[in-house]
Amino acid sequence: MAAGIRVLSGLGEKAPACIRLDFLNRRWLLDCGDGLENEPGFDPAWLTKVNAVFISHDHVDHIGAAHYAIEAGLPIYCTAVTAKSLPAGADVNILPAFGEIQVDGVTVTTGRTGHAFGGVWLHFDVAGGVLYTGDICTESDYFLYDQAPDAATILCDASYGMDNVSQRDRIDGLLGAVAGFDGQVLFPVPPSGRAAEMALLFERHGFTDWTMDMRCFGRVQQVLAPGGQDFVHSGAISDLRRLSAKAREFNPNARLLLCHSPCGTKGASGEITRKWQEQGRLGQDAKVIYTGHMSETARRIVSEGKGEFHRWNVHPRLRDVVELAQTCHALQIVPLFCTRPEEFGLVEGFEGRLQLSDRFYL
Repeated sequence: MAAGIRVLSGLGEKAPACIRLDFLNRRWLLDCGDGLENEPGFDPAWLTKVNAVFISHDHVDHIGAAHYAIEAGLPIYCTAVTAKSLPAGADVNILPAFGEIQVDGVTVTTGRTGHAFGGVWLHFDVAGGVLYTGDICTESDYFLYDQAPDAATILCDASYGMDNVSQRDRIDGLLGAVAGFDGQVLFPVPPSGRAAEMALLFERHGFTDWTMDMRCFGRVQQVLAPGGQDFVHSGAISDLRRLSAKAREFNPNARLLLCHSPCGTKGASGEITRKWQEQGRLGQDAKVIYTGHMSETARRIVSEGKGEFHRWNVHPRLRDVVELAQTCHALQIVPLFCTRPEEFGLVEGFEGRLQLSDRFYL
């Protein structure tokens, strides 16, 4: 079965995710993300002649424009966890955390991504197999990751480009930064991402004076609810049960604060940052440690010496992208969400398989 791919957003830049898959008389949209900051947002024209929308996970750059699909009356396929983040009125069709369903006669296989609570990669049994990873991470001790089946074409998260630094080394640097500062530290985090994972890390290493805001705690409760445990390692579940009582109430005076949103400009993390700035505390007895996407505000705070950046790996390293391409026996590889995808042309084994066009046929 022949198919066509159109990368509407996400190729050649860290931009919202939106990809179109055309085959026979069907047109499916893979993710409908909106801008994190100043990037161009979702174009409603991308929904023209679309029959269905598939959403990999609930982060804004993958789900933020779902309201356009809902207004258009389109069926939306996502996991039950991700569906909780959709606006009211969505025509939801539930995807399994790890399994397969038939959609219009096509087998759609899913697996957990290791990146976010409720997140799945998507494999479509067309044109020799098309795999769209969404965002993936193979290094998490908290989130489960499932190996995808063979796919002739992979549209792969490559957010870190040529970076090969391991999560173990990242964590050593983060713990060193925490130990070397006596004041309060704010960690802007996504509730469905690394919030609970970082709380468990701090607890294991003796940093017990931590707290998380109610958005993050709400996700912990969802993980512990029936169905939520499908995405998390069994050992983490038992640890979360022990910590859930402690996390139930937010303590603004705790030494380590885990707060939404991850960019640090909105939600509780934005409010706390602004409060510390107004009080003259930021960079003195309080600072922000960013571990993910760096907004303009975050970059300014770090440049002024009032915060630090210590990446927490939530995307694949170079070696992970290479391994995925090898294990899936991919014939075409599309590196997404990185600013220099052409660098993958220098990777051994990628010669002749790298696809850098935003429109191609299978």
